[in-house]
This record gives sequence, structure tokens and C-alpha cells, in this order.
Amino acid sequence: MSTRPMDFATLLYRQLPEVFRERDNSSELPDGSRLPGDLARLCATWGDLLDALYRTQLQRYYDIFPDQEGDRDAEGLARGCQPWVLPYLAQLLDVQLIAPLESGRREEIARAIAWRQRKGTPQSVEEIADSIAGIEVEVSEGFRRLATTPRAGFTLLPESVFGEPDGRFDRRFRLQRVEHPGLPGGSVDFRRASRAIRADADSPASQTTTFAGTAVAWRQKWPHGVPCFALSFQDVAPRTADLRTAGAARGHAHPRRVILHAPPFAGFFAPQPVSVQWTAIRDAVIAGDALPADLPLRLVSAPGSRTLSGLGETPVRIRGVVELDEVLDWSFANLWFDNRLEVSDGRVAATGCAFRELQINTIDAARPVLAAHASLFKRLLAPRSLVSGEYLTILERLVCERLQLSDSILMPAPHKDLLDNDVPVGGCIRFSRLPYMPLPPDPDDPSLANDPRWQAQGRRSMLRLHAASCTTLTPIFWNTDFGEPGCAVLHPSADDRLRFGAEDGGEMGACHVLAYTLRERAVIDKLKDFLPVGIEAVLAPDASLVCAPPQPR
Repeated sequence: MSTRPMDFATLLYRQLPEVFRERDNSSELPDGSRLPGDLARLCATWGDLLDALYRTQLQRYYDIFPDQEGDRDAEGLARGCQPWVLPYLAQLLDVQLIAPLESGRREEIARAIAWRQRKGTPQSVEEIADSIAGIEVEVSEGFRRLATTPRAGFTLLPESVFGEPDGRFDRRFRLQRVEHPGLPGGSVDFRRASRAIRADADSPASQTTTFAGTAVAWRQKWPHGVPCFALSFQDVAPRTADLRTAGAARGHAHPRRVILHAPPFAGFFAPQPVSVQWTAIRDAVIAGDALPADLPLRLVSAPGSRTLSGLGETPVRIRGVVELDEVLDWSFANLWFDNRLEVSDGRVAATGCAFRELQINTIDAARPVLAAHASLFKRLLAPRSLVSGEYLTILERLVCERLQLSDSILMPAPHKDLLDNDVPVGGCIRFSRLPYMPLPPDPDDPSLANDPRWQAQGRRSMLRLHAASCTTLTPIFWNTDFGEPGCAVLHPSADDRLRFGAEDGGEMGACHVLAYTLRERAVIDKLKDFLPVGIEAVLAPDASLVCAPPQPR
């Protein structure tokens, strides 16, 4: 297909007899270009209509395909159906769209027939989890984890089937023979440690899994031994049937359950991020000049404002102390500031960013000096100013004069300034997590300081709280180490009032737009239609899937 857009006006004009084109009343302008004549303008009018008809027919062709392939075509159209067409295609194929993200819904339709053909197989379970949630899971069938009794006359497969050299477990020596990996497990062998190790991809016992973006072939070593990582995908120790309600850490050894071991989401911090030194781009950003083409950044300059965005799926790491003294409106998107960012006299808008420390010295309690959306802060300092945020997670400290917060997780208590423990003097908090819920105000005198932990300047703070939608539950994160993958990402064991407590039913905090909790729930809901009757899918968080298994010793 041509890489140039279709131009029917030029095609029509070129197909006219040359005598008509020569007689067209075109004229030459002082700069050397030619002004089209009446005939050329008439062809341009017809060409615009033909261009629109062509793009319409091309879009109707693309609307047949639910999945998108490659970049946009020469006309600027995506090589796939429009989002509003997806429900109609799903209705044609009798597909129940469950995925929270558009990419997942496209995969649901595109792979519907293939999943039905392999319904109930471990391969289809892995594909569904990968397509809908974007996670590569390790599937463990519950019946394989049950302790069983060896049967008389049971024929063992050769050791090579399990990745061991043939003849290693000689039948003449009982203590060696009981270590044969093909024997049914009934008790744990305390002489050995059981874990996953790297293996040849050609081995019949090997499996291939992606660890931190790298595909690695592995196999289970000493399956009868003591598990090194309990409740992980490497734990194959036999157990009696666990009849408890299935959860992240219980009910796995059950013949009617399928366990999906899932690695933690990375959140804002990729294991191997792309980094840019601030000193290398400082002058260009402040002056509004073009950035080097090899940097994964985009700078948009306008009078009185600068917009700096990171290019890629994960935030671009900005290293070094960033000090902005110019009176400008700063906008940041998809960036990770690994050190202090200080704004002396300006305003900041942030979307999808992570800040180790953001300090804004601008004084304005009427207009927001910070408007943040879906961002993570370790420390946020904006004394004597108004801060507005939606889908934020603040880990250590928050200081501001007035606060407007929604659908966020606030770990520290908010303070008005750096001197005392007064809370902000005004604002509103809704659908958020707070460390403390204030007492209701006095009905006769709302300004009466009836709660010593909720006052400002000797009076009750006018910071309003929608108590019905807020909570004080302690969130469970994968970790809280700023800069580490999984920081501020809610663990599946966290309370559902945090995981689904936002106004739209999603999770509170900075990862709301990433829809981690909705994606996890969508996998379980989708598998209800693709597993045999009575089989229950259980999602088990597994941090050991972050690191690849070691080489055998």
C-alpha cells in the first residue's frame, strides 16, 4: 500500500487533456509559486469529495477487524476497527466484553474462536490472562498438588523426561529411588530443596516464562524437596486437600481449582528505565528550544508555558535536582523525577508522573499551583497554596494551605505548613483513603475546634470530608520503596474498599488509570466461561516471578 495519502484532486487534474490545463487561468505569484486556476479549483472541489468517500470506504474495511496491526496508514487511519464498533463485533460472535482496557477488549474478540477451541486447557488460561490483564501467569492445576499414594506396579517414566540423566535414581538403592521425580508425592523430603532452575529449551521437562522482560526456559528441581518459596509457582510440595475458601494464600491444593501465579505490576517504575540527565536538557527546556532527536522526550513550548512529556509505555527517569525559577506554567506527563523538583514562581500540571519530592514556592490559595492527575508523590510541599489532585498516592508528607483531593490514597496526615500539625484550612476530600477521620462538626458552631486533630489556626479546619466515601483502612502495597518496581501498587490482599473504592469502581490511588485491580478481576470473571463446570480460578500473587531462576549447580 502506498505511503502517501490519496489526492484525487491532483489525479483528476492530471487526467484532463493537456489543452485544457494549458488554457486554465492560473497565475504566478511573486514568490515563484503558482495560483491555481478555475479548472484546478473545480478539480480540487471534486477531489475533496472523492477523498472523503475513499477514506469512508477504507474505514469501513478496517472496521471489520477488531485487532489493530502496525502503524496508521497513509490516510492517518488506524489499521483496525474504531472503539465504538467493538460491542457490535462482540455481539456478532457472542462475546461478553469484560476487559477494562480497549486493548484487552480487542483481544477478547479477535481470539474468541481460538479460545473456545482450546477451552479448559492451561494454554488457553495463560492466553486469556495475557490478553486481558497483560500479565504472563504460571498455571498450576490444584489436583497436581494433592498428596497421593503410590500404586503397586506403577510404571515410572525415564528420568530424562523430567530433565535428569537416565539411571540417576537407581532402583537398587531405596534412598535414591524415592527421589525419582516421577513418583507420586506423599511427604516432603527434607534432604533436598525444591525450586525452579534454568534448563535447556529442548528438554521435555522445561517451560518458558518471561521474567522481567526476558524469556527463560526452566524446570523444577527436586520436586519432592522442601519448597524454597512457599505458595509460589516453584512450590510443588504435596498437600492434603485444602477445603478453605480460595484466596491469595490459601485453598490452592484442591482438585477443583486452577491457580494463576501472577507477578506484581511494575507501576511507575520499570525494572530497566530509560534515564535522562536534567543538566543535558535544562537549557533547552527553559528556553523552549528543540530537544535532541535521540532523547525519549517531547517538548512543546508556548508563550508562558512549557510541556515536557516522556515517550514510551513507562515514565522516563529524570535524574538530578531540577530547579525552575522562571515564571511559567509547567506541564509534565509520563516522567519520573528521581530527585527534588523545586518550582520557585510558577504552576505545575502533572499527569502520570512520579515525584520523589515536589516543592512549589508559589503563593496562591485561590487557584491551584498544582493540578495533578494519576501521579505518585513521596513528598509534596506547597505551603500557603492550593493543591488539586485526582488519583494520587502520597507516601510520606503533604503540606498545603488548601486541598482538593479525590480518589486518592493519602498515607500521611495533611498539614498546612512546616511548623505545626495544623491541617489545611479548607478544601474537600472525597473517595479517598486518609489516616484519620475527623469528628463531625458541632451543629451549633461549625467552626468550633471540637477535634484537636482537625484544626487550623486555633479553629476547626474548613477542610470538608465526604465521610461516606472515604476510609482509614491501611493499604497493602507490594512495596513502598520509591523507585522500585511495584511501589505504591495495591497488593491483591488489600481490602476491596481500596481496590474498588474509587468513584467509578476502580482502585484508589495513582495506579487508577492503569486499572490493575480491574484487570485482575476481569481475568477471573472471563475464566468462568472458559473452564470446565465446577473449576474455580484463583489469582495468586507471586513475587518470585520477577527474578529468573538460577543456573543449575
